[in-house]
Amino acid sequence: MKITDVKLVPFRRPLGGKAADVMIKGQSLLPHITEFVAIRIETDEGITGESLSLGGGLGMAHYLANSIKPLLIGRDPAQREAIWQDMWELNRLWFTPLFAIGIMDVAIWDLYGKSVGRPVHEILGTYQTKLPTYASSMTKPRVEDFVEEALRYKERGYHGYKLHVVGRPNEDIKACQAVRKAVGDDWALMIDVVSAYNQTDALRVGRALEELGFVWYEEPLRDYDIHGYKMLAQALDIPILAVEVNEGSIFTMPEYITDRAIDILRADVAFKGGIGAVKKAAGLAEAFGMNLEVHNNANPVLEAANLAVACSIKNTTYYEQLVPEPLFQFGVEELIRVDGEGFAHVPQGPGLGMKIDWDFVDKHKLGEL
Repeated sequence: MKITDVKLVPFRRPLGGKAADVMIKGQSLLPHITEFVAIRIETDEGITGESLSLGGGLGMAHYLANSIKPLLIGRDPAQREAIWQDMWELNRLWFTPLFAIGIMDVAIWDLYGKSVGRPVHEILGTYQTKLPTYASSMTKPRVEDFVEEALRYKERGYHGYKLHVVGRPNEDIKACQAVRKAVGDDWALMIDVVSAYNQTDALRVGRALEELGFVWYEEPLRDYDIHGYKMLAQALDIPILAVEVNEGSIFTMPEYITDRAIDILRADVAFKGGIGAVKKAAGLAEAFGMNLEVHNNANPVLEAANLAVACSIKNTTYYEQLVPEPLFQFGVEELIRVDGEGFAHVPQGPGLGMKIDWDFVDKHKLGEL
């Protein structure tokens, strides 16, 4: 089988509401959940592989068209590792973003899975077929909004709730205290600071979180501050989770592990350069007795790819569902199922088991490359 073409269709998804409705810390996610690139890799045997970008729109489409698309034409999708290594070289020579490499790698894995008639999680080596799900919030304007949402997802059977806090220590502590009081002591709570703190504030908030029994403390500092992370890991008992967005894919993780600067690794298929890269990161973490918690992205195709990897590894605990779900569920024929007991089930069809709704894409497309 040979790749004959790569169709790139940027589109703008219609979405009601305002930028303030989808805040993470002090920034709006609106550009990430409105403008996308739909990818379809075509072959000489008529089998196709699909993916959706993490935002990017026309700019991402041009990145993919100019650097990665020419590299793929004529390649055998079974040679996924060789293709990935060549794409990784583009990151050095042409500064091709890991986001671009990751979303294309997802399409290649989807294509290969379809070509052999097997789900991606089986090709990786299935460990489980479902994971307990936690609801992952947007940043709320009021403490009461966090409380109400957490209680709603607890009632629905979800296994936990993560607050994307505003990044101001006093307000963040109050929000965490209020949610803990509302949901009780035994339900899993996490916090994601999105690198908002300096080292002093990070330590103070971490001590408050320990008293509240939070499961983990995510990205209190920028990932490159390994000195600060070592300080936090030594001073706090709450597990520190980080390295979600540090550059370098798997190659910048070892120092954090060997220095015990963090307790849990973070990765996803877009941020780390693809399905194979996240699987490698999980193996690296497992070798050092650590968990890798798989991050999730703002569209169903990347969600399915992340869930496929997560279901192929032992050293992970949860599936992350960004909420409210309608903001992130679009453009596909069928969504990932979270059952009444709060478990996300990995799709069982060949490849990712996820089909892009091309009528939806064509209706809203901005062009085609």
